[in-house]
Amino acid sequence: MHQFPIHIRSFGDVKAFIALATVQPFQITVRHEDQQVNAKSFIGMMCLDYSKPICVYCECCDADFQSFQKQAARFIA
Repeated sequence: MHQFPIHIRSFGDVKAFIALATVQPFQITVRHEDQQVNAKSFIGMMCLDYSKPICVYCECCDADFQSFQKQAARFIA
């Protein structure tokens, strides 16, 4: 499992990150403190507190992770 921190600053960022996560062929989970949600779930993502960076967990191979991380570069904290 791979991970990296992101920082979401607006509702537009939430929508853009979900759109990016949704097209990935692997499971992506977002965790913040005691909350854990599917990064492809709009309702789940809207329930998180974005005042601090959150952590993205990806269940994929190294190549897929590096590709996704590059695509998500604008969100990386």
